[in-house]
Amino acid sequence: MEELYKSLLSGADMLTEQFKDHLFGMTELEGPVLMLVNDQGELCANHPSRIAFLNESPAILPAICRQIDDGYDPCVYAVDGGCIIGTQLATEKTHCGRFLMYLPGYRSETVQANMDLFELLLGQIQLICQLLEKNNQLHRRHLSALSKDPAALCS
Repeated sequence: MEELYKSLLSGADMLTEQFKDHLFGMTELEGPVLMLVNDQGELCANHPSRIAFLNESPAILPAICRQIDDGYDPCVYAVDGGCIIGTQLATEKTHCGRFLMYLPGYRSETVQANMDLFELLLGQIQLICQLLEKNNQLHRRHLSALSKDPAALCS
């Protein structure tokens, strides 16, 4: 039974879905675009219509991911109309891909000048992911303990 709970409440896919559910609704339509890129290079964004330029220039996304994978973390990448900042999104146990944020109207110089603030923000993004994973672990342990006590399941 514990393996069933573990498979249901762990893994990058579930953690990524929870992360998207919690964070993607927090920005205004005119604000930054939050994006997650999984290990297969699949992109999910909170405002996909605002990043259509990534479809027009398909080399941008893999280039950003390569920079992050090569250790440039956080990565700052200038694009027409703004800037993208990205980081690895991982916990102690799970690699969730990369978190990217498109900042319309920003130049790379502006991002670099405010890097302390962006690093703080990206650190909080990592913390949210870690807290979601810890919550899942606690939930899984609780369900596992309940399943070992049949009386608790019937009450």
